[in-house]
Amino acid sequence: MFSVISPFSVQPAATTAAHDLPWTVLEEKTPEVNLAVDRSEPVEAFRTLNDISLEDNMHQMLYHKGQPMDIKEDPYLGCPEFAFHDVKVGLCEDTGEIQYIHIDASQERFKLNQQWIDMDLRSIQEELGDPYVIAEDGEVYLRGDQALKVYLKSGTDQIEGIDLFDGTLS
Repeated sequence: MFSVISPFSVQPAATTAAHDLPWTVLEEKTPEVNLAVDRSEPVEAFRTLNDISLEDNMHQMLYHKGQPMDIKEDPYLGCPEFAFHDVKVGLCEDTGEIQYIHIDASQERFKLNQQWIDMDLRSIQEELGDPYVIAEDGEVYLRGDQALKVYLKSGTDQIEGIDLFDGTLS
C-alpha cells in the first residue's frame, strides 16, 4: 500500500513512438486580442478645485493662490469673494470657512484633485460619471457632503461656470 502513495513509487509510463501516432495538420489561427481601454473610475471625492479645498482656511488659500486680484462682497452670502486669476473663493471671514470655489467658463480647463479636465461637458462626464441631478441650470455631482455643479447656458451644453460647495448647505 505504501508504494501506491509514496512519491518514490513513480514508474515510467509506456511510451509510444512518435512515428506511430496519427498526424493531423491544423490551420494556424491568429489569437484574438482584445485591447483594454484605459477607463479610470469616476472621481470618488472632491478634495480640491484649482488647488483650493473647502477645508482650507484663509492662510492656506493665500498660500496656494497668493494675493487676490479683487475682493467683493457676495450679495447672497454676505461674505467676501476673493478673485484670483483662475478661481473665485467665497470665504466668510467671521467663521473662517470657505463657502464655495468657483471657476469661470473662460478657463480652458480646470484642476480637480490635481488632475486637469477640459472645460467641456463631455470631458467632465467622462471623469465624473453620470450626474446626481440634472437641474434646469446645469448638472450636479455629489461626493459625500460635497457637490460640484456645472452651470450650463439654458438649452445647451455650453458651460458658464463650475462651483464646488458643501452639498449639505444647498
